[in-house]
Parts: sequence; structure tokens; C-alpha cells
Amino acid sequence: MATERLDRQRVIDAALNLLDAEGLDALSTRRLGAVLDASANAMYWHVGNMDNLVGFAADTVFAELELTSGAESWRDRLAATARELRGLFTRHRWLTAAFSANPRIHGPGIVRFQDHLLQVCHQAGFTGFDLDWAGATVFSYVIGDAWGQTPPPGSEPADTAAELVEQVKTDLADYPLLLDRYAALAGADPDDVNDASFEFGLRTLLDGLQAHLDHHITGPR
Repeated sequence: MATERLDRQRVIDAALNLLDAEGLDALSTRRLGAVLDASANAMYWHVGNMDNLVGFAADTVFAELELTSGAESWRDRLAATARELRGLFTRHRWLTAAFSANPRIHGPGIVRFQDHLLQVCHQAGFTGFDLDWAGATVFSYVIGDAWGQTPPPGSEPADTAAELVEQVKTDLADYPLLLDRYAALAGADPDDVNDASFEFGLRTLLDGLQAHLDHHITGPR
């Protein structure tokens, strides 16, 4: 029987291939059953339910992260972690929707990442709830950036920046500064703009964390 050859990892691997190719909305027992030649009951025997399967898939890809050692400064480690996490969400674009639907996804790979993030923030000097919030702020920034770069499933190719400027020129006629910024973006490479925007936000975030530490070490208690 085909179901006798089934195991949890096979179901997770098939789900990952489908998620990476078509996104979270494409994942269904019907699609997986066709790939694995298995019934829904057989798949649920190994993964429990669809929410569990998405969690297993997310935890599996988190194992890809090559987390930094403790030799660098906390800023360098936190920046490297944020960039690596962004790369993960870029490679697996369904992750943003998965965490939005279930922010409490967990597993060994995710726990390993969470502990790493806490360790780096602890190295920086954060304690108590500030320690939790510092790490959460970094994660929220990265997932927010990834969300903004992820097209909706089944969406048509986006208009170019130049086409968008032409579409909004009339609406922005009374807002010259805004129109100027649209035009500037239209003349730039979108990948370069996205990378530069991420780095600007990351530097600002790190500066803010540093300012918080400085204030609480030297300023009012």
C-alpha cells in the first residue's frame, strides 16, 4: 500500500515543495494527496492537521539559518541575524503568511533561533522584559519588510515604477514632494531600493536599541 511508505518527513517535504512553488493558499490535502498518492487520513496520521503541517514546514526551514557566533559585537551579530532571517523569508515567501496566521508556531529549529536572538540581545545588555521586546522588535521588523516584498498569491506581475508614476500623476498634482519621490523611485533599480531601504531601517533600529541601552544605563532609572 502507498500509505505504508508514508512518514512525517515525506509529508513535510511534499508540503514544502508546494509551499515554495505556490504559497500557503495552495496547500491542501487534495494537492498533497495527489503528490504522495495518499489519503487525507493517512497524512493526518503523521502530522495531525494542516496547522501542524505548516508549523512543521516552518520549523524545518528555520534549520537553514546559520546563526552567528559570539565573537562579534552585539550590533554586528544582530545585524547579521536580521539579514539572514530576511533571506529566509525571501526564499520561503509563504512564511510571512504562516506567522501571520499562527504567530505561536514553534519547534526545535524555531526555538534554536529564538534562543540565539535572546542571547545576542542579552549580550547587548538587555534584561527582563526589555530582553524579550528587543528580540521581538528585530523579528517584527524583518517580517514586516518581507511582507511588503511578498506579492499576493495568484497576483499579476506588478506595474513598473515608471508605469505607476504615470498612473498617479494626476492624483499627485497638488503634492509635488510626493510626486518627486515617486519619480525618483521610478528611476532606481527596485532590488537596490529594497536592499537599501532594509539597511536604512536596520541601522535605525540598531541605533534605537543602542539609545535605549544608553538611556537606561546613564539616564533616569
